[in-house]
Amino acid sequence: MNPPSLEGFRHHTAIQVRWGDMDALGHVNNAAFLTYLEQARVGYFAELGLWDGSAQGVGLIMARVEMDFRLPLFAGDDVHVFTRCARLGNRSFDTVQQIVRRTSAGALEVAAPATITIVVFDYAAGHSVGIPDTWRRSLREYEPWPPAESRSV
Repeated sequence: MNPPSLEGFRHHTAIQVRWGDMDALGHVNNAAFLTYLEQARVGYFAELGLWDGSAQGVGLIMARVEMDFRLPLFAGDDVHVFTRCARLGNRSFDTVQQIVRRTSAGALEVAAPATITIVVFDYAAGHSVGIPDTWRRSLREYEPWPPAESRSV
């Protein structure tokens, strides 16, 4: 297996595999992968100052997940999630995330690549809204590779 390309990923989150993440087969349950992605995205949003996690004002809602499960994860694995913004639309944007594990030899292996579509949502009004210009600017400035622009979505 070729090592993953993490070029273009600036944000990184170390993940602690918890005993409760395991299933009866002795590996991390697939649902826990979504929790790992969420933990990393929330950290990403906080680092950029996009959202404080509250359901007041304008916030973020996950609208779509596309993920491939390539390798199992186990208790004791050295797990990390890399996150970046790949696309900016009108009311939504896509984050690309890589769940990786470090082998005992130090190599990184992709356990699950994912693309998450995030919708900007006005909680008081109860509907999606355009990405605030300050958020758009923060995402563009933070990423080493500028996100693709797609104003149709």
